[in-house]
Amino acid sequence: MAGASDRVTSRGVTDGRVFPLIAISHGELAELAGGAIARVEPVDGGLTNTIHKVTLVSGEAFAIKHHAGGNTPYDDEVATIAQLAGILPVPEVVRTDARRRAIVYRWIAGITLDECRRNEPPAAFASLAEPLGRFLAWLATFGWTGTWDLASILAQSDAMLGAGRARERLGPQAADALRAAIDGAAPALAWGTPCLSHGDLGGRNMIVQHAMAGRWRIGGVIDWEAAALASPLVDIGSLFRDPTRYDATFLADFERGYREADGALPDGWFRAARLLDALWLVETLDEDRELPGVFADCRKLIAGFLAS
Repeated sequence: MAGASDRVTSRGVTDGRVFPLIAISHGELAELAGGAIARVEPVDGGLTNTIHKVTLVSGEAFAIKHHAGGNTPYDDEVATIAQLAGILPVPEVVRTDARRRAIVYRWIAGITLDECRRNEPPAAFASLAEPLGRFLAWLATFGWTGTWDLASILAQSDAMLGAGRARERLGPQAADALRAAIDGAAPALAWGTPCLSHGDLGGRNMIVQHAMAGRWRIGGVIDWEAAALASPLVDIGSLFRDPTRYDATFLADFERGYREADGALPDGWFRAARLLDALWLVETLDEDRELPGVFADCRKLIAGFLAS
């Protein structure tokens, strides 16, 4: 398990932390890890929670995550990982501490998907396209609790683009163009059976490992606190939020992996998934807070979608 070096929010756009880092004592980390500590390293990459890599004198290594957003995200992540353990590549939970809202995971060796894309040969990154497709096809087979009310989401987005802060920050021309694109794609957005959605799937939440002969594999998918019921296209849109990172061959290999794992995709799946993801960008643009870096990234991503 490795932290990404990009300064990004949980959804792949730039700005400062959502919650300040929590000061955790050496003694508390030792108690949670269950042994004498040889080394403690803060893990970069997330802007919500506080994570440390703790290596014991015995050589065992753990990720210790303290949730800063309250009991619900902590409870949701613990419950989700417990249900997926042994089925999907989720972290192995060693212990939990509800009072401290802390989760101790066994450390997953590897680097993030983002780091692989930036630092490894192009062929290494390309070899992950089919495994990513298979993983998302498997994820789409899981039903989940909750509701996926697309009609309400579309109505909210339309209101934000029509007269909200999102319209002001995006600009009237782009806001109207996005509204038209959403209206025209409504049937495509409603495709599929709602399923378990990671809710924050991106390059920093996927740990990848070298396999053999230049090929790589998914070693683990982390940060399940936002898991919810949603369209199977939601996580695809989140993964491909910045399409400039993926060429046509990568997309074709991803689609092949998805279909070979018995996953179904509609015609025009890539555009529909990106448009669903744009609904989240609109919600972000309507934030009460002023987040200049976030808003600039949202505008850039939406402009790229409208130009495609």
